[in-house]
Amino acid sequence: MKKIIALLILALVFSAGNSTDPITALRERSKDGHSLFGFERQLGSLWQNSVTCGVCHAGLNVMDYIMGSKIVRKSLETTVSLICSIFSEYEVCHGAITEMGDVIWPQIFSFLFGAKYSCSRFAGVCASPKYITLDPQNYIDRVLSDKPEFLNDNNYVDLQYQKIAQDKKPRKIVKVMHISDVHLDFNYLEGTNAQCNEPLCCRASSGKPKNPEDAAGKFGSLADCDLPPITGEMVFDFVKSLDEKPDVLFWTGDNVAHDIWNQTSHENSDYTVKISEWLQEHLGDIPVYPTPGNHEFFPVNAMSFDEKDDVIEQLSKVWKRWLDDDAFELFKKYGYYSMPLRGETETWDGFRVIALNTETCNHQNWYLFSQLNDPGDMLAWVEEEFKKLEQSGEKAFVIGHVKPGEDACLYEWSMRYRALAERYQHVIVANLFGHTHTEDINLFSDSTNENITHMVFTPGSLTTYSDHNPQFRIYDIDYATGYPVRAHKYFFNITQGNLGDPKWEKQYELTEEYGLEDMSPASFLKLTNSFKEEVGQVTKYLWNQNGRAFDISKYDCSDNECMMKYYCMIRNIIYLESKDCLGKKRLDFIYDLEKSLYEWFFGPWVEKIE
Repeated sequence: MKKIIALLILALVFSAGNSTDPITALRERSKDGHSLFGFERQLGSLWQNSVTCGVCHAGLNVMDYIMGSKIVRKSLETTVSLICSIFSEYEVCHGAITEMGDVIWPQIFSFLFGAKYSCSRFAGVCASPKYITLDPQNYIDRVLSDKPEFLNDNNYVDLQYQKIAQDKKPRKIVKVMHISDVHLDFNYLEGTNAQCNEPLCCRASSGKPKNPEDAAGKFGSLADCDLPPITGEMVFDFVKSLDEKPDVLFWTGDNVAHDIWNQTSHENSDYTVKISEWLQEHLGDIPVYPTPGNHEFFPVNAMSFDEKDDVIEQLSKVWKRWLDDDAFELFKKYGYYSMPLRGETETWDGFRVIALNTETCNHQNWYLFSQLNDPGDMLAWVEEEFKKLEQSGEKAFVIGHVKPGEDACLYEWSMRYRALAERYQHVIVANLFGHTHTEDINLFSDSTNENITHMVFTPGSLTTYSDHNPQFRIYDIDYATGYPVRAHKYFFNITQGNLGDPKWEKQYELTEEYGLEDMSPASFLKLTNSFKEEVGQVTKYLWNQNGRAFDISKYDCSDNECMMKYYCMIRNIIYLESKDCLGKKRLDFIYDLEKSLYEWFFGPWVEKIE
């Protein structure tokens, strides 16, 4: 099935031009309001006229009516579910497909292949409305046009770390905690099968294991199982016991179990409610700055920025205790916010938190089909926030769920955000994200992908899902500047816990573990360069990424191809540029079909003109 779809897409791509970059070809073909395939350029009024436009509208309106009927829709859902059941349980497939149908069918048949869009944007038989293709380079050039001269070398953050190192006086350090991807499972059941045939195991529905070693442990399982509540609550009880407790907590989303085929929006919010209760019970008045992950939404990944979202409405009520009035009102509308940073004991004067809602770039958010550029106007809002901070001399901690540029974040959005991060590199003191479930290091470059302007940090997940020991970080922050100077990794050894010694404990401090001079971009660039040159470095990194869940030999990455793969991934946070680094095609409809389809369908951005 995938190969058939790939061939169809390839045919469309080749019709768009002979460029090795299909998106560039389509952007060139459709500039100035012409259609994606530009037939009206060659055929003029023979192709684009009132008759062909009318026929196109009539035909697609009929198709929309047919596809919208309950009988056809149910038949399609059943057919797709049967095909899906070749690879997974039918109940799983059918549940997920029917849940997502209310989003997917209207987006595809009423908008993407709807008369108004398709007859103008795709076919070009209608002159109105026009969809003007937006060139990201124009956006980048505009954002960077007033870049201050002192930022021209794109090394501002490195210089700040040098100043910190040169100061021989004692500096005040404040602790900041970062948790992500809790993926709590209220239905986790000890003794059930951890190796089941469904996407999520360790539940009553998973059955009993044939082999005793496949049984779900009391405190968790290194398999496709989420976090049992007993281990989740222990996190906050452990942090409460620390001699030096964090002053602030950043919480970057994905609180819900992975049973995406069997959810409701209200059940999803129950996970956030429970974790919020634990935070209050164990950590008291510590200020919490939360963001939603893609799994908070119902259906999973799906959020429209054009209408009220039920999940955001529920989360706003849960998190109101931590948001000021302005942040609450903005979050309730779009799921993002900005507010002053305040600690339990420290004032943090001159610092703000900018919390992104990364559903704006999530490549599995089907609503983005019809939100043609800057969903929720978030990039425009971020730019204004950065400008205000620049003018006031304040700094920002940027938090969110999906990292800008990673394979789950669309390229069109990522390029534009990177330009903002370069322009306001002196404003951003830390970028804290989640989603990957692994403890990652990523270099954030300038718009030419030459100089490293920032680091992006992810702490790993609390869930064990996909064979990870639960993990989180506490940062030592230089209070005067806001920059992280140390990163302490804490973890829960699942194997040890299930054998009778359950405890959260410190695993290592990041700069000591990798022999870093400091936590500057320059130090991490040096480390990253060693990944392609020194055998054993990537193996150690992968072992640590996963919380040392298994023996280090499981993570062996000692051949040149593997080492180069991780060098390119870490050096180039933007996914398509990591493929450039590896000498691979950006869009590959044979070997990288899923990502290529998302990028092709969701890009380039356009502006509608009636």
